[in-house]
Amino acid sequence: MKARIHITGASAISPQPSFDREALDGIAAYDAHPLHVIMPDIAGYVDPIRVRRMTRSNRMGLLAALNALKRAGIDSPGAIIAATGDGCKESVERFLDNLIDSDEAIESPTAFIGSTHNSLAGLIALALKSNAYNYTYLQRGLSFPSALLDGLMQVGEEGVRHALVGAADVITADFFRTHRASGLWKERPVRNLDVLQSADPGAIAGEGAAFFVLDSEPTAGSVELLGADACFSIGDHDLGAHASSLLDPAGMATGSVDLVFLGLNGDQEEDRAYESARALFPEATLACFKPLCGEYYTANAFGLWMAWSALRTGSVPPEVVLRGRSTGGFRTALVHDHFQLKDHALMLLGR
Repeated sequence: MKARIHITGASAISPQPSFDREALDGIAAYDAHPLHVIMPDIAGYVDPIRVRRMTRSNRMGLLAALNALKRAGIDSPGAIIAATGDGCKESVERFLDNLIDSDEAIESPTAFIGSTHNSLAGLIALALKSNAYNYTYLQRGLSFPSALLDGLMQVGEEGVRHALVGAADVITADFFRTHRASGLWKERPVRNLDVLQSADPGAIAGEGAAFFVLDSEPTAGSVELLGADACFSIGDHDLGAHASSLLDPAGMATGSVDLVFLGLNGDQEEDRAYESARALFPEATLACFKPLCGEYYTANAFGLWMAWSALRTGSVPPEVVLRGRSTGGFRTALVHDHFQLKDHALMLLGR
């Protein structure tokens, strides 16, 4: 990279009290899933009349994006890069339901237009009156790390200032029902904070949105984004090589990482894929983030927000610490996540 990249603003909307703050304001516990986001008040961000036409996915994505820009003190980003694993499912379902109800007669195209995967990125551009670079990534579990890599290139290689990068995904009743039949979700209710002790297969379903402002110039309290990697179906012996591809350019060794966030979701078979990370960083504090937000395609965006929060505040909620300390300050954090053992993401942050 020609320039060092810094996160100058970040915002997350999740099932936890995370919006418009640097750290979680307490931990919310749930006895069943899916976990739905705590939707913030739209007032002060968007005209309430416009909000009535928005899907939940677009609403929370737009709010997180605008709040990240506000926290960074930026009015207009140099690039808007969004990620989603499944797009605006609500609009798709509404359009198909209307089509069935009308016996395939001519239907209003409004719901279909809103169902396109790039609707969130377009909505952000409209709200900001922006003509900047605008792109959407749709690659299941690799959606957000792919968007983050694009943001790194835009700022680090192309000289773009204030790139807005983020992700949003929601869980709907139909999506939850159909994917539970495939074994993706747990059948029996389980408390989210106890999910890692569950012996039942599957994960708890969740949703969320998180956005970040990337810039080549640091600001007071900004966190450096040292690198990101997206890869498909890596083996245990490959994790070290992928981690080194991030650590070596930064002049760091595995012992330099003092905090590792893992995407453990409570599915015992899938969670075994993180054993190599535990062994690779034996001295680092280990923490998890999916018991707080649930499993969804772009949950790793919330994982990055948790790592950013830990470096900003110097602490991690003790409820998610698996090994090591929860306070005392952290200098370097690595996020490792995978979706169904296939889509792997690595993201490295430093102070």
